[in-house]
Amino acid sequence: MRKNFKIVATVATLLIAAAGVITFEACNKKNEVVNNIPELNTPELSDMDKEMILFGEKMKSSTKGGETMPLEEAIRNLSNYENFKMCDASNYSANMERFTIEAEIPVMEGNVYLSDINALYESNRKQIKDKLASIEGDNKTVYSIFSRIEESSKDGDDATIVTRVNIYGPQPIGFGIDIDSTDYWHPFNDEGKCGPYWGQNIGMDATDRLQQIANTQILLQDCGAGYRMFFYNDDIEYIYASAWADTNSPNGHYGLIHGTYESSCLTPDDMRYYRDNIIAKITEWKSQQGLAERVLTLVRYMDGYETILYAEFAKVGCTLVGFDD
Repeated sequence: MRKNFKIVATVATLLIAAAGVITFEACNKKNEVVNNIPELNTPELSDMDKEMILFGEKMKSSTKGGETMPLEEAIRNLSNYENFKMCDASNYSANMERFTIEAEIPVMEGNVYLSDINALYESNRKQIKDKLASIEGDNKTVYSIFSRIEESSKDGDDATIVTRVNIYGPQPIGFGIDIDSTDYWHPFNDEGKCGPYWGQNIGMDATDRLQQIANTQILLQDCGAGYRMFFYNDDIEYIYASAWADTNSPNGHYGLIHGTYESSCLTPDDMRYYRDNIIAKITEWKSQQGLAERVLTLVRYMDGYETILYAEFAKVGCTLVGFDD
């Protein structure tokens, strides 16, 4: 298995966006809009369904030079709406394909036109649908879409918006948590197994194997027959190996694999130590994020000069509303 995080359309920095849901300018204006959208009067709709439908209508009916919204609020709601209208998070795949879209929108004193947000939505939607169509097989859906503001662009006249897309492939999670006696692994560079199993599993390494185990910590509840699962109000957690002091670890310095101090061949005992550290850290994050009613939706264990443990969390919605085709 190749590293999923290398599959990108453009290179982007992973950023944290604030969580929240759309706020409306005035009750009377909201009621006026609701009365003009019959879909909102469907009794089966949740509050989140109604908020997303209303945001979509406001966005799509906006005109250039018309209604504006604070940048962070607009992108937060755009990200939620993308998931609401394009994603089915019911399935998680061990070979999730990820790509990234990057775009710029004009900003006026911290605000953006809803017409520009709509243009960004339509552009992202087209690229996502084209990417999905290019993947072979029938069992493929968009798992999650998260748009965020590149921090370095916030103070300028234009903001760079980075949209990360995860597409579900045909292979479900099928990896166990157990490290067995054959788990001797090169730490990096897809060099496969080492020691008595040298030359096996070329194209994988210790970080890939540990990411497989980390994926088992994703436990999503079923929405029920007829409902579609989607994520919203996402957040991320991450830690670099060099930020995790642990003198008891196999490298004697850090709680994750680190290129400077790592052996060229990790034994099963080494792998178990890192496995336990990774699961403990994910469990800690899950507890913290659970206070905001977010659940674990994605895990990456990425290598380079040092390794990075990265996890995405989000609230879960269940909807009867159809896709945006």
